[in-house]
Amino acid sequence: MSLSMPERLYQLLPAIYRLRDAEQGEPLRALLAVIETELERIEEDTAQLYDNWFIETCDEWVVPYIGDLLGVQPIHPVPSAGVSARAYVANTIAYRRRKGTAVVLEQLARDVTGWPARAVEFFQRLAMTQQMNHLRLAPTFTAGLRDAAVAELADGAFDSFAHSAEVRRIETRRGRYNIPNLGLFLWRLRSYTLGAGMPGDITADFVSARNMGTYWSMHPVGIDAPLFNRARTETTITHLAEEDNVPGPLRRLLLHAELERLRQNRTDPPPRFMTADDPVLRIFVRLSGEQQPLEVRREDIYLCTIPDEVASGSPLPRALAFDPERGRIAFPAGLAVAEVWVQSSYGFSGNLGGGPYDRNAALFAANAAVGIELTTIAASGGFEDPAVWQVGVSHLLADDGSGTLFPSLRTAVAAWNQLSAGRTGVIVLMDSLSEFDVTTGSPPAPLEITLSERSRLLIVAGNWPLEIPGAPPGSVERVAGHFAARRIRAHFVGDIVLRGTAPADSANAGACFLNGLLLEGQLTVADGNLGQLTFAHSTSVPGHGGLNVLPGGNQGLRLSIDHAICGTVNVPGPIAGITIADSIVGDEEGSPAFSVAAPETPVDLLRSSFFSDVVAQTVSASDCIFARLLRAVRRQTGCVRFSYVAPSSAAPRRYRCQPELEASNRIAALRGAVLEQQLAPPTEAEEAALRTEVAALIRPLFVSRRYGDPGYGQLELRCAAQIRKGAESGAEMGAFEFLKQPQREANLCTALNEYLRFGLESGLFYVT
Repeated sequence: MSLSMPERLYQLLPAIYRLRDAEQGEPLRALLAVIETELERIEEDTAQLYDNWFIETCDEWVVPYIGDLLGVQPIHPVPSAGVSARAYVANTIAYRRRKGTAVVLEQLARDVTGWPARAVEFFQRLAMTQQMNHLRLAPTFTAGLRDAAVAELADGAFDSFAHSAEVRRIETRRGRYNIPNLGLFLWRLRSYTLGAGMPGDITADFVSARNMGTYWSMHPVGIDAPLFNRARTETTITHLAEEDNVPGPLRRLLLHAELERLRQNRTDPPPRFMTADDPVLRIFVRLSGEQQPLEVRREDIYLCTIPDEVASGSPLPRALAFDPERGRIAFPAGLAVAEVWVQSSYGFSGNLGGGPYDRNAALFAANAAVGIELTTIAASGGFEDPAVWQVGVSHLLADDGSGTLFPSLRTAVAAWNQLSAGRTGVIVLMDSLSEFDVTTGSPPAPLEITLSERSRLLIVAGNWPLEIPGAPPGSVERVAGHFAARRIRAHFVGDIVLRGTAPADSANAGACFLNGLLLEGQLTVADGNLGQLTFAHSTSVPGHGGLNVLPGGNQGLRLSIDHAICGTVNVPGPIAGITIADSIVGDEEGSPAFSVAAPETPVDLLRSSFFSDVVAQTVSASDCIFARLLRAVRRQTGCVRFSYVAPSSAAPRRYRCQPELEASNRIAALRGAVLEQQLAPPTEAEEAALRTEVAALIRPLFVSRRYGDPGYGQLELRCAAQIRKGAESGAEMGAFEFLKQPQREANLCTALNEYLRFGLESGLFYVT
């Protein structure tokens, strides 16, 4: 019998019975082990029943019942967006004690939507004649223009100027400044922080800045991207949000004012963004000939606009120049800078593409597909099977002699390629520094990964070693079989080639899984027999890479793209199938002119946005946006549901798709009106004109199609409601359906009915 078998009940038996049981092969011991397993489940359930009495510790399904005891107006939880009713129920008593105040409405908006909020009582921003016995010092009737950083906030959430009255309704988001009006400003974009710690710390992480010649780009791909504030948490419900409490873009004038005060040794007011212990930006520079990078002092950073090229005769910067609106750094000409590391934050709509957000839950959900048994230990993930081959790749940690730490992904893959067939492997990319795959030859040879029969390889960005729960800060351990898929966004520059070597008739060909990777290059499946490729929570930079399956073999390959950003998907030959879910495919320029080219492969498309043409053998799609043409080679099979399909597309049968649905509804209404009034029926030309008008009105409008912009792939507010609320769930079509933004807005409107003071009207204003 196993020594790990439960023994509590067995040890309660008298020794004589245990001896007789041992003589008969221990059947009683085995029976009591089964009974004790059930006993442990009862004990665990009993302990959970106690926890379910409290809103902080109860299961999610208990939250509505506790809310019902308090008479809380029910709202719809949105687990896919991380929005729960738990905070809404937990703060109900605090809401009611301060009912009708701005601080409650602000906290209410944050709890029911998950979006940071700022409440503004617009009557306090009205210009009015002063009562000489009760002077109002703010806002002043005449706007002060001496402080440019304050003037930049005009007409926003933190506007401090006086305004003349408006009579338009605030519910239409047009009128603001009036006595009964209260505005709730909401930030939909999230701020994602990359990098932490100091050089030499075992848990430190940094992002490589890209040398662009005349300046350094803080985005590792070398594109312009604004930096965002890392929102500070508000500690009390009575505090109104300030600019440092929301995830907005960093303002050049505001940072300049803070740094100027630091250079003058002025501490009043204290810095809110460039604080000493937790600044929103850290820059580390390694000079030529030096071993370790040194941190640039806050006082040595100067804010300015950095152009693409230095014009002839223009003075070069005499200190470190920083442009937060485009994410650029410039150094004096005489400074021999070899390497630049940064720690900063960027903005994006949600947990999609390669990012530092927690991906453990998604990795566990893919358990069946990965074919490796996952477990959760404390706050980290890992593999229970000790036979799993696991190594780490770190550009910061030195080799400890264990044989499990490699300096580059290429060396780790070389070790994987030497293993015997049928192994299960994990390569953990342990930092966010850029790895340029520079090899001999021109062009450089791609990184080739061999996957034999029954082999499984997971390449994941995450923490390993892990911090020990309950131990002092900095206490870590590296245990084989455990890692945490969070905090790291690994950046690899170069092409990757996957080659399956299983026999053509193999029922268990190899599989590869990529998670948390920022790939600046092509990901190619070479001729062979690969069983599965999953590209999840990763980015193949649009315009710099894509996914390709070379024709020849791989007829049994199943390609899966999940919560990813990808330039193109090119599969000219037949494979088993392609599944794309919750992803953005395509680039700004539409070159090449397709997002998916798979004329001989069936595709299954769910909740995704495609900027360019999609061509497939058969198409089954739901909740998608096809911004350009969709063409199915075989249209007698498949179905497109709750999607936007561009006019002139050759799609299979459609169900509640736009703009066709709206055009059909308007034509039916026109025909009904004609019959009711006994007029001549509409002609084909009139119906065609109506369809053209509807197609021009109902089309997807994106904030940006350029990768690197915070609003990349986000639908504009002026986009037609038939698209913003046209998915099967009532959310928006496309890649960000999982955010459930219409439901979150509806939750807020429902909650405001209870807590908004009588006589006031509220309006919602989206800042990002």
